[in-house]
Amino acid sequence: MKLATSYFGCRIPRHVRSDMRRLRRLGFDRVIHTFSENDLFYSSSTLREIVAISKDAGLEVQLDPWGVAGVFGGEAFSEWILEDPDLMQRGPSGRPLAGACLNHPRLRERMSEWVDAAARTGADAIFWDEPHWVHPGPRNPNAEPCACAHCRARHGENPAPEALRRSRAAAILDLLTELVRMAADRRLGSSICLLPLGVPLGVEQDWPSVAAIPGVTEFGTDPYWHAFQIEGAAARDAFIDLNADAARAAARSAAIPVMLWLQAFRLPATAERDLMEGTRRLLEHRPETVAIWGFEACAHMSGLACENAGRVWRGLVRTINSQRG
Repeated sequence: MKLATSYFGCRIPRHVRSDMRRLRRLGFDRVIHTFSENDLFYSSSTLREIVAISKDAGLEVQLDPWGVAGVFGGEAFSEWILEDPDLMQRGPSGRPLAGACLNHPRLRERMSEWVDAAARTGADAIFWDEPHWVHPGPRNPNAEPCACAHCRARHGENPAPEALRRSRAAAILDLLTELVRMAADRRLGSSICLLPLGVPLGVEQDWPSVAAIPGVTEFGTDPYWHAFQIEGAAARDAFIDLNADAARAAARSAAIPVMLWLQAFRLPATAERDLMEGTRRLLEHRPETVAIWGFEACAHMSGLACENAGRVWRGLVRTINSQRG
């Protein structure tokens, strides 16, 4: 079982070097560096150095399109949709939504630029992080689906709810298929993480179809039970089992390994015991890779930090290492 963590918020190579060496001493095998649009514009060469530093420390390296185009998970904002407002999703009301339309052909063009830059860093793989339409919530208070011209051309003017769901799921699959091909053409692996089953966000995909995309090298999900307000030990364990079993089945059908994520962000002190109990449950499923979001329980980023970040980080690392075979 490999151990991984995401890493973001620091672009100072000497500090990164110290952190990567520390990760290796703690038993980590992989680091997932975020590579946002801001990094693409201002830190591409720095990311090359950071990737080299990480590999010198003995770590595998994946890059995450963090918040890119508002299509992938992450707290980074997108400039692309401001530069090119036609990229934006638009609800039936005409309201612009804070993410690019997954059916827009220019999204592929921009993502090709991103993949080119990612390949130049020397990373081993891309971590395709929670590809999604704009979620219901503050950025989409009325839970509007995109109804732009590209979407209407795909599923018609007034699709039935189930037809709309299938169309939106198919658009994610189509985008991922093209992105994985782009990555493979540049000799990059592709690890895909889908939002978990049984949560109100997004569109549930057919997981085996996603895992079977040619060029996918790893498949997984992030069953963050606390983030999704799954309360009580029985409900927590059922949620973990549902997602771990489904991820394993999808990955097995494609003969690729499984990656499962643990939440180390925005955790109050009262949730720490539950986190450790859930972690032990998740580890019983023996994923090939278990990963923590994020480094040192996000202590450096106040909007994501756990209340007792140091204790959460140490507890997770200790718990995982004690059960690794």
